[in-house]
Amino acid sequence: MTVPLDKSVICPVLIGRTRELAALNSLIDVARSGQGHAALISGEAGIGKSRLVAEAKSAVLAQGYLLLQGACFQADTSYPYAPLLDLLRAFFASRLAAPLASDQELLMRELARLLPDLALLFPQPGPLPLPQTLEPEQQKRRLFIVLTHFFASQAAQQPVLLIVEDLHWCDESSLDFCCTWLDTL
Repeated sequence: MTVPLDKSVICPVLIGRTRELAALNSLIDVARSGQGHAALISGEAGIGKSRLVAEAKSAVLAQGYLLLQGACFQADTSYPYAPLLDLLRAFFASRLAAPLASDQELLMRELARLLPDLALLFPQPGPLPLPQTLEPEQQKRRLFIVLTHFFASQAAQQPVLLIVEDLHWCDESSLDFCCTWLDTL
């Protein structure tokens, strides 16, 4: 049997994770009712963390959740907001064919202004407004507010599962946002 190199190989049967899967499914059920929760899956390499996450993803997709996923890589430790940019690129790229509602367009323009890497995804009728001259800490707080608004607006439409893979490679700014955002749950 040959396996294409662009596909990950994950065992089709989840073995020995009944308790962990039950805990995740319980959080998924509670989240469907509108209560946000967070779960951290950690452990040594090769023990089945990705396989457990794949089960959770399958469960939420079958229940109509929105899946938002970003990944961290070793090189990302010095790249600000890398997993969030990854997540946002995937989200907006999947919606480029559909017209954006006016509130989504405003949010998208603000995100593109604060995170210029996203500007290439969005055809603009004119140039993006110049970035505001904010102190770095003010700009960071403004970005956190806009990102929180983005996640909250998505969760208001349907339940959301947000996944950040390999958080140990995450940059400090993204970790700061994740901790700040988790405080709002």
